[in-house]
Order: sequence, then structure tokens, then C-alpha cells
Amino acid sequence: MKSLIMKRVALAALAMVALAPGALGDDVPFARPPLEKSLDTYLISLGDIMSAAQLRHIKLWQAIKAKNWGLVNFEATLLEDGFAAAAMLYRNIPIEFVTEAAKPLEALKDGAAAKDPVKLAKSFTELTAACNACHEAGEVGFVKIQTPTSSPFTNQNFAPERK
Repeated sequence: MKSLIMKRVALAALAMVALAPGALGDDVPFARPPLEKSLDTYLISLGDIMSAAQLRHIKLWQAIKAKNWGLVNFEATLLEDGFAAAAMLYRNIPIEFVTEAAKPLEALKDGAAAKDPVKLAKSFTELTAACNACHEAGEVGFVKIQTPTSSPFTNQNFAPERK
């Protein structure tokens, strides 16, 4: 069974081919948008997508630490969505890097369903490594992601709901 992100990446690839047939052979940085920008449209920057992903990475870690399985699943799904959007909007991100990030995201969701903190910690480490591998390939290896040491989200209670 294909994961949701694999389906989204496949759709993104089809859209990429349909919208920019000459784009597949271009050798440009990852952050080059696929379409000409005009004054009446706004294309979110890859940096903004990745900044949101970095914040979700922090929230995901906080959810793992708090054993908030629902929030782990939620943040992993939103990370999948963000990576799929990046792959769709920025045609030169190699799909294999997106699919490599999808594997630990699926494992995180499986770990949350199983309430398995060991699997979650391992999968989180693999996700972090996948992020850094993509950054290296994209020649932005100076952006190094790590396991968070604190949270900027002092206004969010990460404890799971008690029923």
C-alpha cells in the first residue's frame, strides 16, 4: 500500500510534467519556482515551506516526548503535506529526497499508533537525517537540523488529552 505522501508526490510529478514540460532537465537550485512570477500571483517560497517544516519538526519532538500520539500523527501528516507541496511547487527537488523523508514520517505515524516511544525516537532521528541529506544535496548543507533541545511553543500544552 502506497503512503499518502507517495500518492501526493506522484500527483505532484504529473502536475510538474504537465505545467512545465521543459523543467525536468534544468540544472538550477532547488528553490527556483517552476512558473514565471507575476504581480497578481504569489508563490510561497521554499524557505517559508521549510521554516514551517522546521517548526513542525520541533512540535513533533515535543509530542513524542509528551507521548501525545494524536499530535505525533497530526504533525507527521502536516510535514508530509509540506514536503509534497515543496515537491510540487519546486520542480528541481529530487523526488527521491521527498520519498526518503516519507519513510520515517510513516514510521512515526505507525509508532504513534502502537504507542511505541522507542520506534518514535528512532524514526525521528531518521527523519532528521533525511532532512539533512536533502539540504546537503541542495547545496544548503549549512542548514543542519537536529533534535530540539527546547521549544519556542510556550503557549502550547503538549500533554495528551485525558479521557
